Amino acid sequence: MTVPVVSVLLISWNTREETRRCLDSLRVATAGLPYEVVAVDNASTDGSAELLAVDPRVRLVRNPRNVGFAAAVNQAYRQAVGELVLLLNSDVRFHPGALDTMVEFLRLRPDAAGVSPLYLNPDGSFQQHYVQLPTFPAALTLFTALRRVPGFRSALHRFELRGSDFSRPRKLASGSCMLVRRTILEPDRIFDERFPIYWNDAVLTRTLQAAGHQLWMIPHAVVTHTRGASCRLLGTASRFRHLIGGLVGYLRLTQPGYRVGVFRLVLVADHLVKRLCRRQTMLGWRDLTAALRGDVGPLPDGDLRDWTILSADGSWAAEHYFQTVLGARFDDLRVLLVDPPNPALARRLRVRFDGAVWRASPPALVPFAGRLPVVRALNGWHAARLLRRWLDDRPGARVLRLDETSRYLVGRLNEDELVPVGHRPARPEVLL
Repeated sequence: MTVPVVSVLLISWNTREETRRCLDSLRVATAGLPYEVVAVDNASTDGSAELLAVDPRVRLVRNPRNVGFAAAVNQAYRQAVGELVLLLNSDVRFHPGALDTMVEFLRLRPDAAGVSPLYLNPDGSFQQHYVQLPTFPAALTLFTALRRVPGFRSALHRFELRGSDFSRPRKLASGSCMLVRRTILEPDRIFDERFPIYWNDAVLTRTLQAAGHQLWMIPHAVVTHTRGASCRLLGTASRFRHLIGGLVGYLRLTQPGYRVGVFRLVLVADHLVKRLCRRQTMLGWRDLTAALRGDVGPLPDGDLRDWTILSADGSWAAEHYFQTVLGARFDDLRVLLVDPPNPALARRLRVRFDGAVWRASPPALVPFAGRLPVVRALNGWHAARLLRRWLDDRPGARVLRLDETSRYLVGRLNEDELVPVGHRPARPEVLL
């Protein structure tokens, strides 16, 4: 049996078609180099595990629950036997010869510990998918309005490597597709599992650089990267809680304690100012305070389909309305129909599932004079706050389908996408 030169560590979580394209691209990435694919599926519900199970090129580990990206990479690593290890996201597709080029670079450069390729967007344009390790000023800008302040803006641009030259090899790497020598890694793990989704690659890069290892990117090995195929499924609230909570953990490892305190104060102040100015915030207060403690929250399991959020006034049959206006199928996504604020609910949000769609009936904070603009605005704010809290506990991207009765929700549900659908048809009679 041929011993593989490269062990490809592939983590799967509800990206079935991306995973299929990634595996197919490996066939053209090398002209005969022996490699193995060790895949770990984190309890996908979209058929990803079944796709991997029937592929003869893949050794599959199926987790009964989502253990996170870092822990899954470590699981795959402990099964791998190749002298080179390829960290690979499922939303990466190799161009012909790319893996051979990366391997050859390491063979010709014994001083190089790892190498990453050049990234392209799916439309063929260059993708800036490289960053420096975050400095403290750069960390302050990532989630606050300080990014508009000149000195901090410069720190952010340096972190993002804006204006840098990527036409030649340079010392740089990206954890989405990084080929490293096994000899520089610990024997039983690659990533720090305290960082389940984000910032684990920054911790790894910092550790390797501190040990004197050089990581490179080379422009003549090329991949296409969809970017964020799995992370989008988290939904905005869960994604930002992991981002901020993970960054707090990274700052604890790299900065003195007082700077971690300053970081927390700046994010709290930024949040309060945005709320006072009625600007959208990525996290509610409860999730923000948890993230600032370094608590990233539970890893999502179960139903991760997108949410489509619609308003409905009770006189419409939900299934007729959904199928007529959107022309979609219920098994493609989750639908939340939102009734107008109801004065009879005594400040309690009622959410029920009728077997096809969810229906939310929010309370009215002020149960009288509902025709007054001020009262309508107050009731809309209260209803949106309760709905957002309910959605934040149920990960998934949020698409708000705007009609004339749902304008008060815009910008308040932390929606990932806003789709105007115009006025509703007079009669929902045409079914697909």
